[in-house]
Amino acid sequence: MADTPRRPLLNPVLRFTKDPRPEGVSGGGKNRRNIRTDRLPMQRRSLSEQFTALGEEAEGAPRFNGRAIVYASMFDDSLAPSWTPDDLFRKEHGGRLITPYKSGYLVEVETQQLLSLARRVRQTDTANEMVDISRIEAVRFFGQDDATRSRSLSEIWEAAPETKDGRAFVVWLMPLNDRDASEHLLQAFSGLRDGVIAPPPSALGELAGRLDTNVPAVMRRSLRTVVPDDDRLNLAMREYRQKRHSRTTVIVPGRSALSQLVASGTVFRIEPVPSITTTAPGDGQEPNRPLPSALSDLPIVGVVDGGLSAVSYKSAEAWKAPPLVPDSAADTKHGNWVTSLVVQGHDWNNNLSLPALYCQVGTVQAVAKRKFASFFDPQDLISYLDGIMMANPETRIWNFSFNELDCCDLECVSYLGHEISVLARKHDVLPIISVGNKPGEHLKPPADCEAAITIGGRLHNADGEHGDICTVSHSGPGPSSMLKPELSHFSNVRVIGGVIAKGSSFATALTSPLAAHTMARLREPTADMVKALMLHHAEGDRFDPAFGFGSPGAATLPWECRPGFVTLQWRATLRPGAAYYWELPIPPALRSSGKLKGFGALTAVLNPHPMVSDFAGPNYFSIRLATALQCQRGGKNYNLLGSLETDKIAEEVARAVDHKWSPVRHHRNEFKRGVSFDGDNLYVYARVYARDLYLYGYRAEEIPEMDTAFVLSLGTGNEEDDVYNQLRDQLGAFVETATIETDIDVDAGGD
Repeated sequence: MADTPRRPLLNPVLRFTKDPRPEGVSGGGKNRRNIRTDRLPMQRRSLSEQFTALGEEAEGAPRFNGRAIVYASMFDDSLAPSWTPDDLFRKEHGGRLITPYKSGYLVEVETQQLLSLARRVRQTDTANEMVDISRIEAVRFFGQDDATRSRSLSEIWEAAPETKDGRAFVVWLMPLNDRDASEHLLQAFSGLRDGVIAPPPSALGELAGRLDTNVPAVMRRSLRTVVPDDDRLNLAMREYRQKRHSRTTVIVPGRSALSQLVASGTVFRIEPVPSITTTAPGDGQEPNRPLPSALSDLPIVGVVDGGLSAVSYKSAEAWKAPPLVPDSAADTKHGNWVTSLVVQGHDWNNNLSLPALYCQVGTVQAVAKRKFASFFDPQDLISYLDGIMMANPETRIWNFSFNELDCCDLECVSYLGHEISVLARKHDVLPIISVGNKPGEHLKPPADCEAAITIGGRLHNADGEHGDICTVSHSGPGPSSMLKPELSHFSNVRVIGGVIAKGSSFATALTSPLAAHTMARLREPTADMVKALMLHHAEGDRFDPAFGFGSPGAATLPWECRPGFVTLQWRATLRPGAAYYWELPIPPALRSSGKLKGFGALTAVLNPHPMVSDFAGPNYFSIRLATALQCQRGGKNYNLLGSLETDKIAEEVARAVDHKWSPVRHHRNEFKRGVSFDGDNLYVYARVYARDLYLYGYRAEEIPEMDTAFVLSLGTGNEEDDVYNQLRDQLGAFVETATIETDIDVDAGGD
């Protein structure tokens, strides 16, 4: 083991405790000025003809209590939430919005009102309705190609895993508003059990039956809590009756049955059950590595992988879950590799720039070798993880070094990506997930998990620093404006047995210890705060689809301030309808020349739950955050770190260029030449915006407070400028140390 020199002590990150100053903001709304008068006459004719044709075709379309599903596509200049066509499509007119879809919306329409809608489109002189008409491009019935995402039935049949009773699919039931229509849909879906669909076998039930007294009591109780009390189809119908939307896993016996299922109109989305895999394993002998003597004091990383069989790392195993995949099929080779990096990756790669951070592991054996991979119900996997996380609340970082075989659908978030986010928010844990490896064109689920830090691969240079993009690892970005991967790390590394392995799995395993130690160092830590600090401290200039926001550095750790800088972190709960301002004094070192000179960085991570919907396609997020660091200049607010004026540019540009609806905001800028300013203070501005409230049944005043984590750094980069103590003294009682003292000894030692 290479000797690791002691790192110099750096100033800890500070926690900012001052409350923001909210200011009311005026809301907008549709009016006659918003009508696209150049298109209105043409769209009156076109849409009227289309509604008339739909009325004539309605007998042949799937209907539930006399209601059919219509897709209304919007013009590219009308994608902003302001132009949601909820005035034309409202209950009094026989139509109600269901969910965003593609470049428009799905509408539940009473088929007997279609001809009336055609007349209204031709004749209405109501301003808001004319705004909608001028901005809707076309209307048509939702069809089978929509449910299959334009894949042929033959294609999705061949891609689905085989079981003894057929092939396995995940289906999303068509969301409906009308209670009688939803009951009619449930009757139709239930009727498909007669030879068209069947529930999957319950792996969780089998696992619960195998639990014995060798399994800790808390683990037994937690796992038995999540075992379903009925089959998957009945559970899905029960959930649908409560929420008017649900998803489930089904077994389909043959191709004709698959055709019947899709033609029934009960299915909004259907996908083959995903297969998950790890990087192909290699060979090598297990070494006898010395580990820290105070191992039980180290942070724990939950490793969801192929398990752990390496005897040399059993002493680092804090807990072990009852395996979901049996030993004979589990990819323990890959699990050993990942575990070796989580426990002591810096020792295995002592020529790379890595901090000396040891960890314990919790072992979750849930991934099979590729040749043994067979059908598994993804709902079972999620319920299993729910039980394991419940039983191990002290484990706050979870390493997922596996991916599905197929790439993400960039129009919608994957089942696993969404459900792992739900688990992360429920348990306040931080998933660290691999971006996935080639072949393919872009990242692979569950890399599209919004609550996670997704990790890409990166080569190293001759000095052991981060270099070019890994030739094996995928790039981003992700679906629904997600900035994925967030970080990149060394992916060509040495693992247990001395094997040189390549892939995003290993970059992920090297990142998890840093996240675990960051969590352990903070007072009152949250998963989003750890994520914000890690992104904030990444060595990178701006988001890059290959490198993310950058790579972790070894010189300064996320809970420390770089020399010549001060870093503040804080949390806030924000509501739409107000702009929030945090006021803080300008440190003398930044204004000594009479102008503001230095460097600033602001990172914010918004928890978007409960305002996310896996039915909303590209509109997965129904809440967004805008934030900026400002000074006063000429009587106006001036943005020091630069930003796109997303409210003044076309929605499609704001989404593509600024990733407007991403829950992560990250701004940084160097103002070397100096910026003139007025007054003595800087201001951190934040505001949240909401859309698609009909998905949740909210009125604007009912939107819950949204949790947000902020990290701000200011400095000159000159170690002689004591920016840290200047701002700390200026803030006085409004700031405190964000970290706790720890006695963790990261140096390895003998027994």
